[in-house]
Amino acid sequence: MNSRSSSRAASNAAAFTSSSASSGDSRKRSRNPPTTNPQRPLRSKAKSPFADFRSYMVEKNRKLRAQFQADATTSSLGAGSSRADSGDDKGIFHGVSIFVDGFTIPSSQELRGYMLKHGGRFENYFSKHTVTHIICSNLPDSKMRNLRCEQVFLVNFASSVLICSLLSIVFGLFWLRAFSHGLPVVRPQWVLDCLAANRLLNFCSYFQLIMWGMPMKLVLPPEGQCFRCDGPSGQASEELECMKVEKLFGEINANPESTDLEVKFSVPPASGAIPTPLSMINKSYMGHQKIHESLDSSVNCIGASNQGHSTLTDPNFVENYFKSSRLHFIGTWRNRYRKRFSNLLTGYKSSNEKTNCCVTKQKASIIHVDMDCFFVSVIIRNFPDLVDKPVAVCHSNNPRGTAEISSANYVARNYGVKAGTFVRDAKACCPHLVILPYDFEAYEEVAEQFYSILHKHCSKVQALSCDEAFLDVTVCDDDPEEIASMIRKEIEDTTRCTASAGIAGNLLLAYLATRSAKPNGQRFIPSEKVEDYLKDLPVMALPGIGYATYEKLKSRQIQTCGQMYMISKEALQKDFGIRIGDMLWNYCRGIDNRTVEVVQERKSVGAEVNWGIRFNNLTDCHHFLVNLCKEVSLRLQGCGLQGRAITLKVKKRKKGAAEPLKFMGCGDCESVSRSITVPVATDNVVALQRIAKQIFASFHVECDYEYSHIDVKEVRGIGLHITKLESSDISRKVQLAFMCLTSDQDGDCLKPEGVAKSTLKF
Repeated sequence: MNSRSSSRAASNAAAFTSSSASSGDSRKRSRNPPTTNPQRPLRSKAKSPFADFRSYMVEKNRKLRAQFQADATTSSLGAGSSRADSGDDKGIFHGVSIFVDGFTIPSSQELRGYMLKHGGRFENYFSKHTVTHIICSNLPDSKMRNLRCEQVFLVNFASSVLICSLLSIVFGLFWLRAFSHGLPVVRPQWVLDCLAANRLLNFCSYFQLIMWGMPMKLVLPPEGQCFRCDGPSGQASEELECMKVEKLFGEINANPESTDLEVKFSVPPASGAIPTPLSMINKSYMGHQKIHESLDSSVNCIGASNQGHSTLTDPNFVENYFKSSRLHFIGTWRNRYRKRFSNLLTGYKSSNEKTNCCVTKQKASIIHVDMDCFFVSVIIRNFPDLVDKPVAVCHSNNPRGTAEISSANYVARNYGVKAGTFVRDAKACCPHLVILPYDFEAYEEVAEQFYSILHKHCSKVQALSCDEAFLDVTVCDDDPEEIASMIRKEIEDTTRCTASAGIAGNLLLAYLATRSAKPNGQRFIPSEKVEDYLKDLPVMALPGIGYATYEKLKSRQIQTCGQMYMISKEALQKDFGIRIGDMLWNYCRGIDNRTVEVVQERKSVGAEVNWGIRFNNLTDCHHFLVNLCKEVSLRLQGCGLQGRAITLKVKKRKKGAAEPLKFMGCGDCESVSRSITVPVATDNVVALQRIAKQIFASFHVECDYEYSHIDVKEVRGIGLHITKLESSDISRKVQLAFMCLTSDQDGDCLKPEGVAKSTLKF
C-alpha cells in the first residue's frame, strides 16, 4: 500500500513538471488541486532517501543499534564495568534483549544503562524478531483488550476454576499474545534483582500480573514450554501471590451465580501439561496456608483500599482511609484504653494528690517500657522463618511504589530501611525485603495484654501509645531494675514479642535509656552517671528536637549535649525562644520536671486527611466535608465529649509546585486555617457539617490576602478539629439552660435535639 502511494505521488509530481500534456498526463494533472502552481513543482517522494515509512524505520533502528553497540563497547572496556572487573566477556545479560513499555522505575534510560554495562541489548522499538523480554510496570486496558484467542472453552466452574486461577495468579501466566507475541512480560524488578545476585535469574516470579473482571481470559504459553520457579518456596513474592489466590477465591465464592468460566487458550492444552505446574502449586500453596489464614483480613482490607485511590474514585474514601490507617489506630486506641482500664484510672485519680505528696519526699524512679518493632513483631511472631529476615509493614508491596514503610525490624534497618522510606527505595536498599500488611486485630490484642501486665506491676502508668508507657515505681518496694526485668519477661511470655526498658530518675533519662537498650534489653542510668552519659549524646537524640531546631544548632557548631551544655540559658532562649531555649538548657543537663500523668485531659478531638485529596468542583469538596464531619462526630461521641471551637485546616498546593513524589500525596503546600466558636458545645453531625461548609466558604471570599482564595482543584488536605471540650453530660445541661433563655415568651424550652440547629445562627 505504501509503495503504491509513493508511485502515485511520483507520477503526479512528474505530470506537473512535464511541458507537454498528454492525455494520461492531463488525467493525472486533473487529480491535483487546482491551486497548485505549475512554476513551483512538487518535490517527488521518489527522490527521498526513504521510499516509505517502513524503510525509514528500518534505517532508524539500524542506526540506534549501531549507536548502542558503540556505547556498549565503550562501557564494557571502562574501569567501572562489571565485565572489566570480573573478566567476563559476556556479562550478566548476555543474550537478553529488552523492550521497555511505558513508565517504569527504574526508568528506561537507567535500564538501557544496565544493558550497556552488563552485556544485554536494548530495543527502542518493539520487534518480535529482536526482543526477548518486555519490561513494564503497567499495561493499559487497550492492550489487555487486544488479547486474541484461537479457541474458546467454557470450563465448569466447580472443577476447573481452581486450577485456572492458581495457574494464572501464582505463576503469572498471562501471556499477552497480541501484544508480546509470546514473549515474557516482566516487571523491572527482575533486572535489579539480577544485578543484586550478579547472575541471570529465572523470570517466572516476575511476570506482570493482570487482573480484570469476569469472564476471565487466560492465554497459556506455547506448547512444550513449562515454568519452574527456582527460588525457595519461602520467598515473600510467592507468599503474596498465594495471598492473592485466596483473595480471588473469596470473591468467586461470594458470587455463586457464576457457574462458568470463560478461558481462552492460544493452543489446545496437552494432556500432560497440567500436572507439573499443579504439583508446584500444591506445594507452594500448602506451604503458606498458615500465613494466609492469619493475614486474610489484612489482604481484604488492602484489596478494598486499592479500589479507590482518591476522593474522586471512592465515595467512601474517608471511611476506608481511616479503617486502614495505622495512625488512626494509634489515635483512637487511647480512648479504648481508657474504657478498658477505667476502673484503675478512676481509682488512681481519687488518690492522686495523696500519692504525689509521698513521692516528693523520696527519690523518684521512672521506668520507660517500649515494645521492639511492635507493628512487625506482632505479625511475624507466628512465623519463625521470618525472624532473621528483613521484614517491614506497609499498605503496598509494589516495588516501584511510593507507599511509605510504617515499621521495619532491626534486620531491615541494617540495610537502611526505616519508617517513612518509600517502598521503591526500601526495595533498592534491600531487594529481598519482605513486606507484610497490617493486622489491626492482633495489634489490639497485644496492646491489651501489654497494658494488663503494666497495671499488674504498677498503679501509676502513663500510656504514650499502644506499645509504649511510663511507669512511676517510686513507691514500690521492689528494686526498679527487678521490676523492669519481670515486666519484660512477662511481656515476652504472654505476647511472644520482646520489649526494652529504661530506668532513671526522670522521664527524659528513662526514655534515653530505653533508646540505648534496644533491642530487647534494659538500661539503668544512675544520677551520678548522668553527666557522663549526656556528654557525647547527639542533640538529635533528645526528644522534642526536630529538623529545623537541629539545623539551627548545627549552624552554631552544636551537635552534642556536651557542646550545648556550655551555652547559657539566656543565649539559647534568645536564639530559640523562651520555651524551647529553656527545654534545651534543661535537657542537656538531664533535668526534666515532668511527672507521670495517669489521667491525661484531652484537649482536642479531630480528624485530618492529607493523602488522596483531589476535587473537581465544590460539590466534591462538600461531599468530603460531610463524611469528615461524620468521622469527627463519632469520635466525639466515643469520648463522651462535645466542643465549642471548630477549626478547619486546609492544605492547598503551592503555586508552581511540582507533582508530589508520593502517589496522591499532598506535596509542597501552604496551610490555612480558620475557627468558629459557638455559644454551646456540640457533637451533632449536622451542626458540624454546616459549620465546616461555612468556614470553607469563607476561604473563597476575595480580600487583600492572596491565600484567602482557594481553588478546590488545588486542595490537597483537609482537617477538622474540635477544641474547648466539655463532658457530654455537663454540656447537655448547659444546652438546656441556654435554650430556655432563648426560647419564646411562653417559656417553653426547646428539646435538646433542637439545640444543634439553633447554635448555627451566629
